Amino acid sequence: MSEHFLHELLNPTSVAFYGANNSLGTTMGSMQLVNLIISGFDGKIYPVHLKLDNVLGYKAYRSITDVPEIPDLVVIVLPPRVVPEVLRECGQKGIKYAVLISGGFRELSGERDNDLTEDIVKIAEKYGIRFIGPNCFGFYNAWRYPENNGKVFNMMIFQEQKGRGRFSIASQSGTMTSHLFFDPEHLDLGIGKTISVGNEANIDLVDFMEYFREDDETEIIGLYIEEIKRGKRFMELARDVGLKKPIVAIYAGGSKAGNRAISSHTGSMAGDKKIFEAMVKETGIILTDYVEEFLDLAVILSKLEGNYPKGKRLGIITNSGGPGAMIADNAESKGLLVPEFSSELKQKLHKLLPHTASATNPVDITFDSNIFNFYVNFPKLLMKSGEVDFIIMYGAIGFHTLFGKALNYEKISPYLEVRKDMFKFADTLDDLLITPTIKNSKKYGVPFIYVNPQAYNSEWSNKIRNKGGIVFKLWDRPVNCMAKICQYVDFLRTHETK
Repeated sequence: MSEHFLHELLNPTSVAFYGANNSLGTTMGSMQLVNLIISGFDGKIYPVHLKLDNVLGYKAYRSITDVPEIPDLVVIVLPPRVVPEVLRECGQKGIKYAVLISGGFRELSGERDNDLTEDIVKIAEKYGIRFIGPNCFGFYNAWRYPENNGKVFNMMIFQEQKGRGRFSIASQSGTMTSHLFFDPEHLDLGIGKTISVGNEANIDLVDFMEYFREDDETEIIGLYIEEIKRGKRFMELARDVGLKKPIVAIYAGGSKAGNRAISSHTGSMAGDKKIFEAMVKETGIILTDYVEEFLDLAVILSKLEGNYPKGKRLGIITNSGGPGAMIADNAESKGLLVPEFSSELKQKLHKLLPHTASATNPVDITFDSNIFNFYVNFPKLLMKSGEVDFIIMYGAIGFHTLFGKALNYEKISPYLEVRKDMFKFADTLDDLLITPTIKNSKKYGVPFIYVNPQAYNSEWSNKIRNKGGIVFKLWDRPVNCMAKICQYVDFLRTHETK
């Protein structure tokens, strides 16, 4: 168990809550308290409200001083002008941790500018309070109840929950911590913790990096960055953490429009993107500009479980020439290698391939009907050869799942000849075709990625995913991600030898 102070903050047993009422959907505070209750939190909840006697079925208190114990955490969703006084009362009560959801601090400009940030910082220092925010969504902790996968601690504004995992995010954008819960193409991305850090008036990204480094429930770290307050410490820490756990990050600063948006969003002053990229180059941070790729990288890294490619040599298996050519072109443009196979390997492949097929790299089987060769034998030959470091297969399509429409079509169904055991056989195809290759991937240390143009949650893609396979609908995304993961592997190799 982590001894970092953030472990206590993220695992409260009692919560005082300012800003919630009984009107569903009209205030952020109400939405967040509703979600906290629905998520399964079974600790004590103390709503604080000046007028109401009960909030969502819980006894409400006029002031924090009336609460019968010192809560582990206080959540404040109130107009900014009253937050300093409320925080002072919490300090006098003896509260150690707070989450300030309220906006309206340094992100405001012009006539609305104020000194509220300085006020809350001084109050927190006086009473020894550590707080997240202001101007944030709070946090989500899927490991609050490690013995129960169905219960989490969720004070975010959305109720959707993903499966529990070990990918944890600290973000200077609240939406970035919540949007991913709706994404149907990243169903396998198990979330550990997501924290909206807001304006970082007290707790910043560096604090969370230090926490994630020693957190056993976090294996992959995600960051959304608009500015870095403690630049030198961040870079030192990122290099140290990156040797133990991969860090995937989006940096939103750099352009004039982006910096302008960030300034109005959090009040931050972002730096030049090229300077930032140069700084993090030696840290091992895996940078991306796109949310989709951010999540793609997290999915691949979590599925690999540390079984990273040993080098940049890509093996391609395809049942169509076009995708194979595009995979190869994109891979080389991203700095990957697509080596031509040795004569020995090509000879072994030719023994199994039809005469119309290609045994170079890509291996193009041209729709050979021998699916066992396609799914099992060809991947195994490439893995055993030692000539590739990872493999991408295009054409992992569940053709057998498409038979139903033909069988139910009146004009042709009477004429179709169907083996009696076809559908019984189809039910076991994943054991015959997927399981051996997943095992061989781990045995030979060669990561394997399937590309199936069917829907991500189609029957066949689900079977691949449920066996532990990595699935994409198109090929560009995994190629781009693997190029960046290979750069991370170079970082590990370089620094491990020092």
